[in-house]
Amino acid sequence: MRHKVKWWCSLSLVQHRTTVVFILFSLFPTLLGVYTQEHDINMPHQEVEFWARKIGNHIFHLSNAFALYNDIKDNFHSRDATLQENDGLQLVKEMASDVTNMMKFKVDAVNRIMNVAEEASLDKYKQDEAVDYFNAKRLNPSPDIPQEAIDDKNYRNLSLLSNSHFDGIPINESVSSVHVPTNVYAKAPDVINAIRWSGRLDRTFKSNYELDPTLSWQYFGSSTGFLRQYPASEWVMDEKDPDLYDARLRSWYIQAASSPKDMVILLDVSGSMTGLRKEIAIHVVLNILETLNENDFVNIFNFSTETTELVSCFNDSLVQANMENIGEFKKALKTIETKEIANFSKALIKAFELLQRYNKSGQGSQCNQAIMVVTDGAPDNYEKIFSTYNWPHFQVRVFTYLIGREEKKKRDLSWMACANKGYFVQVTTLAEVREQVLRYIPVMARPMVMYQEDHHHIWTGVYADIAGRRGAPGLKEGYRLMTSVAVPVFDRKKTSTKTANLLGVAGTDVPIREIEKLVPPYKLGVNGYSFMVNSNGYVIYHPDLRPVHRESNAEFQDILKPNYNSVDFAEVELTDYENEARANDSELLEMAGWRDYYSKLRKELVEQNPAERMMNVKIHLDDMKRVVQRTQKYFAQKISGTPFSLGIAMPDGYGKYKVHGQIELTREIQDRRAGDVMDHFSTGNWSLHPDWVYCEYKYDQHQEDQSPEALIKEFLSRAQKPNWKWRSTRTRPPPDPIMNQAQHKRWKPSMGSDERKDNYYCDKDLVQSLLFDARATNVYSREVKIEDKIKDKNMGSQNFGITTAFVATRSGLTRWIDNPSESSSSNGNSKERHFMKVHNRAIDEVWYKRAVDYYKEDQDAYVYSVPFDAATRDPDEVLVTATRAIFVEENEYRMAPAAVVGVTIKHRKFVDFFKNETYKCPSYPSRDSSCKKAKTCESTSLNCYLLDDNGFIIASENEDDTGKFFGTLEGTIMESLVQSEVYKKIQVFDYQAVCLDTQEKNSMASILTTPIQTLKWFANWMMGNVFWVLVKTQLYTLWDPNEAWAYAQGQWDPNAAPTDEVTYSKGPINHQSTFGEYQEMFPDEAVITEESSGEGSGKYPEEDGSGREGSGEEEIALYEGILEYEVQDYLDGIPTEDTKRTESPDVVGDFPPLELAYINKTHPRPCDKTVYLYKLQSKKLKQDGLYKPVKGKLSNCHTNGCGRPFSVQKVISTNLILVAVNSLCPCESRKVDIEPVEVEHNETTSCNRLLMQHYRKRPQSCVNYHPDEHEIKLCGGAGSLGPSSVALLTLLLAHIYNSMMQS
Repeated sequence: MRHKVKWWCSLSLVQHRTTVVFILFSLFPTLLGVYTQEHDINMPHQEVEFWARKIGNHIFHLSNAFALYNDIKDNFHSRDATLQENDGLQLVKEMASDVTNMMKFKVDAVNRIMNVAEEASLDKYKQDEAVDYFNAKRLNPSPDIPQEAIDDKNYRNLSLLSNSHFDGIPINESVSSVHVPTNVYAKAPDVINAIRWSGRLDRTFKSNYELDPTLSWQYFGSSTGFLRQYPASEWVMDEKDPDLYDARLRSWYIQAASSPKDMVILLDVSGSMTGLRKEIAIHVVLNILETLNENDFVNIFNFSTETTELVSCFNDSLVQANMENIGEFKKALKTIETKEIANFSKALIKAFELLQRYNKSGQGSQCNQAIMVVTDGAPDNYEKIFSTYNWPHFQVRVFTYLIGREEKKKRDLSWMACANKGYFVQVTTLAEVREQVLRYIPVMARPMVMYQEDHHHIWTGVYADIAGRRGAPGLKEGYRLMTSVAVPVFDRKKTSTKTANLLGVAGTDVPIREIEKLVPPYKLGVNGYSFMVNSNGYVIYHPDLRPVHRESNAEFQDILKPNYNSVDFAEVELTDYENEARANDSELLEMAGWRDYYSKLRKELVEQNPAERMMNVKIHLDDMKRVVQRTQKYFAQKISGTPFSLGIAMPDGYGKYKVHGQIELTREIQDRRAGDVMDHFSTGNWSLHPDWVYCEYKYDQHQEDQSPEALIKEFLSRAQKPNWKWRSTRTRPPPDPIMNQAQHKRWKPSMGSDERKDNYYCDKDLVQSLLFDARATNVYSREVKIEDKIKDKNMGSQNFGITTAFVATRSGLTRWIDNPSESSSSNGNSKERHFMKVHNRAIDEVWYKRAVDYYKEDQDAYVYSVPFDAATRDPDEVLVTATRAIFVEENEYRMAPAAVVGVTIKHRKFVDFFKNETYKCPSYPSRDSSCKKAKTCESTSLNCYLLDDNGFIIASENEDDTGKFFGTLEGTIMESLVQSEVYKKIQVFDYQAVCLDTQEKNSMASILTTPIQTLKWFANWMMGNVFWVLVKTQLYTLWDPNEAWAYAQGQWDPNAAPTDEVTYSKGPINHQSTFGEYQEMFPDEAVITEESSGEGSGKYPEEDGSGREGSGEEEIALYEGILEYEVQDYLDGIPTEDTKRTESPDVVGDFPPLELAYINKTHPRPCDKTVYLYKLQSKKLKQDGLYKPVKGKLSNCHTNGCGRPFSVQKVISTNLILVAVNSLCPCESRKVDIEPVEVEHNETTSCNRLLMQHYRKRPQSCVNYHPDEHEIKLCGGAGSLGPSSVALLTLLLAHIYNSMMQS
């Protein structure tokens, strides 16, 4: 009985507890629902809708009134502005014709230089006859140089005047100057003789420049090593660093000197190739790679017992010698290991079979073929292999490089080369590597030289030339893109012994800006653009070509990207169908397998066929922070006589038409009632597009730079005088060679000095359109009262902060007027330049482009923006920009943009206005008294934001949020806005990105870990001093004055060694500031120098990042430490602070020094990046034609079950949305960033991408055979460095002793 009672009690207790739990679970949803319902009730959806409408109405009317939108729009319509249809195909034909004419002038110029050079070389001179020339490195000595040094080094004075056409560099148009590299003995007989006869080129240089005033630097690069350049200029050098520039290493020289080639490099990695031999061999291979260009194909095989590809991805194939593939080879060279015994038979057979397969299959260059054997000796001459694979046609040339001093190993390697139309050299030191490698180029050129008459001209790819140099006046910008045209110069002498000597290469530069002048942007309209592509599909210029590294979070800035000169057209046109990296639209590329591309638009550009296409593309703006999806029409036409195609792209829709409105200047002048034409510019402030050519003088370039505004005033004044002529023909075909003297005189009338100064060009259409726009926008008078323009008198302007009203037009005109009540208190004390003086590029400004694009979304809308870095600026200096497009319309289908009006607003006052409106309660009768407390943005439970159409914060209650992407603060809400279709998420790829690989830096204590490291450091330091003396004293000439194997030439090669650290010096670094050469191949502690001008010619430092066209490989040197690679390689533990000994002086002038940070174990490399950008979907916010709130909620985003409701409302007549978010629930928010991230490619996809060969067109010229070449017996010899003298040794020891005492 007792047990039964106990059981019953237990049962009752369990039932009681179960009931309680059941009741609690029953009540939980109710309690949660009460919580959620409470927050839903407190979410002020109606208030948000009211605030958005109120804000939109207010700022719309005030902006319209201040900008005088209606007045300007009425003027365009009332002045009879009409629409004309854009015929893209006809337009691109006209532009291509102008560019073709200009290019023909350049080709004719270099042909004249070539002809005169070949004739001059036949002249006979007395060997002891004095040579009169201007040494570019010995001009106008400074007062600091002692008179003895001036006399000893043959300094000469030469009048040099700054010339705007040559980037403000002081030049002399009467003569040329000569640059002799450090590694060339200037008094060697062959050098002196070539300098002597090439002096006759001065008259040709001057004649060319008079005939074509757009000519840039003209030059002749001699095969003996010197460079003659016109006009004469001083070769600026740093006394601390040697001048290592050699014209024979430039792309224009190498491409002109030989035809394209397929090349297989066989690198011996057997056990005997260790130590110094290994390093010399690597140097040889690196220097061979530097002589290749994008028209060549190459592969490298390591051979010992087995023959394997150096880069495993390039299995059994030849790859194009572009920068990316060359970079892969360079990286792989760091990893080679020597072992076992060399099997030459396998290596040679592998090379021959590969070359034969490519020759028969139509792949590769289909021109020259060569095998380069780099070894320390061969046991046999392998005659049977050569007879089987190469004789009797000798399709493949064989070049052999014997590494080391052993004379007995020369025989077999020399036979291999001589028996196969090649060349043999013996390389004993790193000092002679480069000169010995260069010997194969004249051999490849022999057939071309022997034919004599076939002077094919070549055009280089794009490369970057610094706009000026240290100390040069007018240096106001960084790199300038260039291309060059060059032609080989042959020796016509008849000798008893059969020879085929290349005298050199003649060339001239063509700045890309000169090409763009002939494709004026105003003819293409806003958001239209032009581009140029070469026969490899690489971009010569394009608005999305970004050669300089500039990322907001980058470790270093403003230096050239590694592959900037080999950017493919498919990498800059981002189609709207891409969903993974490098998968492009079929309209651009139609892929068939990994290895082959058959393109539509791209193929037509490469083939130089006329093209007309339409594509949907993604355009990114503002440093890849905004994106626009657009349908564009493309048109293309070939540039005759070049490997280039010119293309234009115009938006579909408004790009079909253009506004036509002009004032006929001559009639305006004759109409006395019209007054002075400058009266149209009488109101407000105004400026013109700084890069457009309205009018310009063709010859008078020694005068101070005139602004476009000053020039247009001068020319409009001249136009009102008698005998005014437009002279608006920019280009005309060059004279026909069959013209007689009278016809040529009529074609080129002689000009006196006065006529020459008066020779000008004016763009008639642009100037007369400018006058029309000036009249239509001549409304910003101080007498106009803004208050009279405001219909609603309750809208005051004093609390809104408008500082400036402005308008920009299709003709490049920008005019503005400041609001006295606002500007007087701020602009006078502002440290920043006036907004309109900075943003004066009219249709090229982002705010102009966005306003025109947004017109389709909302014709009444102003497009708002703030600086992305607004939070880091002085809050009083931050401005909000609001712009609205003016279209001339005939109907809903025929319309075109004429102008964009706008205002700038003080951000702080704009935020005050935003707060003032969102802190108010709408006066609804149903509202209770708690509205102010709980349902406005003033409440602590509510966060309010104004976001633009790309998700950036224009205004919030916290001014530190200004300019930031909303997702970085409220990532979870941003994702919800995407799910709610408020924003669209758009993926964009960046195929020109740079990724930084950082290695850990060794500890400072590492130097103490072993005495051996200390000994190596001492050896490093001592050898540096030894070789520095060699360079600075030119004592290397004691060995062989005629050859002068300079250590500086080949020893200090940026591609020679795996880098650990690179020091970049401040200053206007020329092309040396490139990422090129894949920094890891740079030697440690390299200091980028400045005097080693790229592209030579005084054409000053240039760079293509490729290691070919001004890659800066020979310009990188370390003061007090020109070190042998094999020593430097061991010194990873030496602290870099001990060796940073030199800094370049700051720039003299206005150009800001390139802030090249000290890169600590950082290896930049080209990579693909991707980012998701956002675009507002305005149509999704409409219901029945009206904007309605989007109500959303993050449910159960916290453990307590609470949520975060939010409300979104479109702000009418703007590109903004108002977002209110409940902040009571402590939800964790993910961060949504818009910083690009690297696209991770696995090994397979990476290899496939490297092997994927885009469609290309081979150069038309190929000369690889001459029937009489076998008569030339010269096929090589050994380097011959003699022993050092007692005097040399004494001087070296003295220098080392002095250095030790100083340290």
